[in-house]
Amino acid sequence: MQTWASAPRTGVYLICARNVRHTGRAGSSRAQVDFFADAFGDPRLERTIQGINRDHNEPERRFRTPLIRPHLLSILHHLQAPNYDNIVLWAAFTLAFAGFLPIREFTYREADKELGNSFPQWFLTKKSIQVAGDGAHMELTIPASKTDPFRKGITLTIAATLDEGCPVQAMKQLQATDTHRSAHVLLFCIGKHKQQAFTWEYVVQRLQYLATIVGLGQGRWNEHSFRRGAATWAAQVGITEAEIQTLGRWRSYAYKVYIEYTREEHIALSRRFQYHRATRS
Repeated sequence: MQTWASAPRTGVYLICARNVRHTGRAGSSRAQVDFFADAFGDPRLERTIQGINRDHNEPERRFRTPLIRPHLLSILHHLQAPNYDNIVLWAAFTLAFAGFLPIREFTYREADKELGNSFPQWFLTKKSIQVAGDGAHMELTIPASKTDPFRKGITLTIAATLDEGCPVQAMKQLQATDTHRSAHVLLFCIGKHKQQAFTWEYVVQRLQYLATIVGLGQGRWNEHSFRRGAATWAAQVGITEAEIQTLGRWRSYAYKVYIEYTREEHIALSRRFQYHRATRS
């Protein structure tokens, strides 16, 4: 039997195979394939591959507005009112930025609360945070993450900055306000007594609203705004790419697409490139 198989969208290949035999127990499948390459010299196949590559080209990367640190501080300034929900948002926003967190790593749905005792295996609880006695840093343990496929747990060490955007001080303030809840319950919630789910939709909605109120514009604030903003800010202040990769827990070069450059930075880069003198003859 001869068959043609196509590979994933990125980098399409055609493989000509014959003598395909399936073996294995029920519920499993194993294929033994004998390959031949006679057809690969045909110009018609080359044109076919070119056409498929055009149709399955890389999709355009969607722009997500990065929340860099000055923007974060502007938003925090608008959360000065000492009510419970503002204290929660202050702690969540500063934690997300300092920890390079996508929003889904610290939010959950109402239905997730029904997991009961297994909830801590998937989502952040109050026990996920350990603040050092001297307040110089805190440790965040993330039980489940895209960068931790086997759910072994990842512990991040986050330093205190001792300014308005300090994640450690924000978390200590939340802990001081949150004494009425058990240490085993979810880390963030909406309403001191209602304790509604701290959902992805709620965080994005509040982020969009606050960004507009402080004059940052509507933008495309979404799940990766904190993570993208942290990477972008790190690059702006001179953190090396290797260090950015470590801070964001990236195991590949995917972190590069999280770093955004402003128009002014592009202009400066273009100018520097054009004015730079050649170092080789």
